[in-house]
Amino acid sequence: MTVLDRGNGVSALVRLLSSEPDRSSLSDPGRWELLTQHSASYGVSTLVAFTGRPHTSAEQRAWCDNVLTRNWRRYAQGIHHLQTILTILDQAEIRALVLKGPLLAQRHYQPPFLRKSSVDIDLAVKEEDIERACQALAEVGYIRTRSLLQSISQGYDVALLHETLPRVELHFRLTHGPLGIPVDEFFERSVATTLPNGRTAYVLSATDEILHLVLHYAHHRFPLLFNLYEIRRIWSAAPLEVRSEVCRKAIQHHFWGAFIMTDIAFRSVWGEPFLPANESSPKTWLHWRLNEKLYRQCAAWSAPGFKLSLTNRLRGRWLDFQITDRPSDALRFFSMFGSVAWYRLRNGGWRTLKYRHFAGER
Repeated sequence: MTVLDRGNGVSALVRLLSSEPDRSSLSDPGRWELLTQHSASYGVSTLVAFTGRPHTSAEQRAWCDNVLTRNWRRYAQGIHHLQTILTILDQAEIRALVLKGPLLAQRHYQPPFLRKSSVDIDLAVKEEDIERACQALAEVGYIRTRSLLQSISQGYDVALLHETLPRVELHFRLTHGPLGIPVDEFFERSVATTLPNGRTAYVLSATDEILHLVLHYAHHRFPLLFNLYEIRRIWSAAPLEVRSEVCRKAIQHHFWGAFIMTDIAFRSVWGEPFLPANESSPKTWLHWRLNEKLYRQCAAWSAPGFKLSLTNRLRGRWLDFQITDRPSDALRFFSMFGSVAWYRLRNGGWRTLKYRHFAGER
């Protein structure tokens, strides 16, 4: 039994999105209703609509067509907004790498609008260029959600909001908060790709992209199901040498615990391993803690609708601690977490501007 087998239709999503899709739930109206409900919550409704449409009734096809049309429009809009933001940064002579979003969809999904639409624009920008990038975006109406000093000392990105345009996140580290990998090294390995308007944009290399997706998945405490599906899709298509290099980089940067937990997630959900069989793979200092029980707890905490309370934030930090690779990493984590917690308690508690409604919190 996998962690998703709860009798509520979620396990049917896994079976439908597997390498050999099980479409038995499509012919049962009751199970179909559960399938559509959970597919939206877990970010895979477009994939369900595309996979199931040829095998559904006329009424069910209407739902599929509506989902596919809506996401196609969102994808087209996302591409348009991305082109706009990149043009602004180009004019300020700021180089940026596009993370995830419509360009990942363009390269790994056919058709590209099958990927869950992004609600924001994620870009990697070197820390030395962050202030100028914020100034360039401020000229078209963007405002930061918090000070640059706070963002750089406590996080991995600078978030900017606009009244009519999508949220923009400028990443100067590759997830994992203040302990993340500075993005500078990824620029020299970046790959050029072409946007629909003909301009050139740059994305992470194949190796760095998978590393980013796994670390993003771990940083957000192993949410279900879209993120895991996407990692599996891209990982399965990657050559063996790329997979080996991804693992080498994870070990080099001391994020192997995140990869072990992703392997546990793969085995629990898909019934298959993520990591290649290799007896020489290192063990983390808390290796014995990394098991399916911990993954089940993570899955429960990150399930749709689960409230992001202070208790759950602390649970998430406890998870972050357990997947550190070495005692020195754990000490760095505790030191940084303590500094951030103290700052927030001194400045109005845990609720920061980025969690508030934009219109009322300028």
